[in-house]
Amino acid sequence: MSPQLTAFLLASAAALATLLGWAAVAAKRTWTPRATGIMLLIVAAAMVIVSAGELLPTALISSSQPWWVVLWVIIGGSLVVGVRWVSDRVFPSLSRAASSAAMVAVAISVHNIPEGSATVAATFISVQAGVITAIAIGLHNIPEGIAISSTVIAAGGTRMRALFFTMVATAGEIIGILITLSFEDILTQDRMSGLLAAVAGVMIALGLSEIGPSGLRELRRSRA
Repeated sequence: MSPQLTAFLLASAAALATLLGWAAVAAKRTWTPRATGIMLLIVAAAMVIVSAGELLPTALISSSQPWWVVLWVIIGGSLVVGVRWVSDRVFPSLSRAASSAAMVAVAISVHNIPEGSATVAATFISVQAGVITAIAIGLHNIPEGIAISSTVIAAGGTRMRALFFTMVATAGEIIGILITLSFEDILTQDRMSGLLAAVAGVMIALGLSEIGPSGLRELRRSRA
């Protein structure tokens, strides 16, 4: 088996672990406002923690210029504000929760691009390194699938719609795999750091301004 095929299979298996998160959410038949609120607050906290504890430190290490990282964090956060402004005017009937679910899926999809690249790069070093990286990323992808699916269902979406958005996020990792296999030099360190910083900005803004407040509203509704 060629190194390229081995890398593709390992990275794809890690990417598909996101669907296990969807399965965990889809297995629950009914979602009370209290359960929905708690899940959304957990998702919001996880998004902020992952961004601050994983994405931003990695971006700072990858970039030789900290201001570059800060700039892209601001751009990512501003993107959430801009998308919300456009959504409210172009799609006034779309609920805040529904548009938040879509933005979560897109943010995680973009965030997954370098994750796909990481598994491929590790496999090129050694198969053992590739297996370890694939397992680590696969375990990391399960709560991401939960995050996407729970926000979709909280917005009133069906399990199949949650599956669709989860697959959108999974596709981001597959894209990262294909880009790395096809153009190994396209993702320079500066480009990678900018991408990670922008996604961190998006996820922090979503967690603090969209998902967290939605969770609190659901909890208040459960007490009414």
